[in-house]
Amino acid sequence: MTRRIVQIELRRSAVLWIGVPAAALAWVMVGDAERWDGLWMATVLVHASNLGLLWPLALAGGAWQGRRDRAARITELMSSMPRTGASRTAPVAFALAGCLAGGYVLSLLDGLVRAMLAASYQPPGWYWPLLAAALGIAAAGLLGLGLGRLMPSRLTAPLLAVAGLVVILGSQLLWEDTGSRALLLAPGYLGTNDEYSRVDWHAVVGQAVWFVALAATGWALLIAGTRRTRLLAALPAVLGVAVALAVLPPADRAAPLDPLAAELVCADGEPRVCVTQLYEPFLPQLVDPARRALTTLGRLPHPPTAVVQETGTYGGFVEQRPDTVHLSLTVVGDGTISTGAASIEEDILDGAGTWKCGAADADTDAWIRIDAARTAAGLWLRGADAAPEYLWTPVRELADKALATLRALPVDAQVDRVAAMRDAAIDCRPDLYDILTGA
Repeated sequence: MTRRIVQIELRRSAVLWIGVPAAALAWVMVGDAERWDGLWMATVLVHASNLGLLWPLALAGGAWQGRRDRAARITELMSSMPRTGASRTAPVAFALAGCLAGGYVLSLLDGLVRAMLAASYQPPGWYWPLLAAALGIAAAGLLGLGLGRLMPSRLTAPLLAVAGLVVILGSQLLWEDTGSRALLLAPGYLGTNDEYSRVDWHAVVGQAVWFVALAATGWALLIAGTRRTRLLAALPAVLGVAVALAVLPPADRAAPLDPLAAELVCADGEPRVCVTQLYEPFLPQLVDPARRALTTLGRLPHPPTAVVQETGTYGGFVEQRPDTVHLSLTVVGDGTISTGAASIEEDILDGAGTWKCGAADADTDAWIRIDAARTAAGLWLRGADAAPEYLWTPVRELADKALATLRALPVDAQVDRVAAMRDAAIDCRPDLYDILTGA
């Protein structure tokens, strides 16, 4: 009997009209033509972060469904039935939660298939954050269902959507710098993370406890018949906050580095060319251009003898080894390695095989001079006559000027200037242009 009622709810109520659009929106939000979708945990984390926008919509959808009896003017009729409130509301609650959670999981299916086909590193337990997020969107639907029954106004749903969005985004904007574990109560928030992150089990369990508590509060509101029981309905949420905060880690430890994902995998033969295990499928693309670049760098004294993928933040400080080219590897949506230059080899040679660093993010003038010096060094190593046209005009003009100044020197002096600039770049110094031009 209950199964038949659920089927009727799916056909006749707005449950499917809430679940299907939510799933479609989740699928659209996780897609990005510029991002490679071959990473398991990164795909899950992107999907989970979208919960911050999907959660208020699910809350509003549940509230709209919750006012159904009032909208149809059958509230008194339903309350006069001999069935309990729980038995009357269970089918629609089950259908709504199932549609939201199931749709959320299925919307990631194509991303997981891409990761599987890419044969990249599959971290253990990658699915737990996905299941916790699915529980979160189901809890939003149940909480909205209860609040919609409690406040059956047409304004309830839109106001809940706005309030949910303000609370989620506002808490992150105001308190993100504090690192408080309370930030992890916001649906979709897992602190700072990247493709090398894994979600700490404390974060998964803490968020799951919180979402279960919210779902319990929504269910209690849905079946409450008196003012006293409606007040008591808040108790699960209060207890859930206390338990979740005791379990959750600090926000900056919610998604720590996965050491296995960052483990190096090297190609056969010499010179040594290595990538992280996460990007092992792209090692064959990298080997030949990396070794050609190392041969070109052999013109310098004490040249590097290896190319190794770096996991540090691009543009940030990295402790570089003089015998190693620390390479930032980016893969775009079509599964090819993206470079800032025309080829992988040129990208390695820019900066004479060094990591790009040396200035604050907002210091545009310093970055122009750093980029110009790095470009000029790469042009000199490749024997090019001028900077490419696609470069930003200030960088291109300074690079051409530096290259002309460099070429006017004796050959030994040119080598010494580029070697000195490389040593300064290894130390992440900002005065690369002055060193290269002798200013």
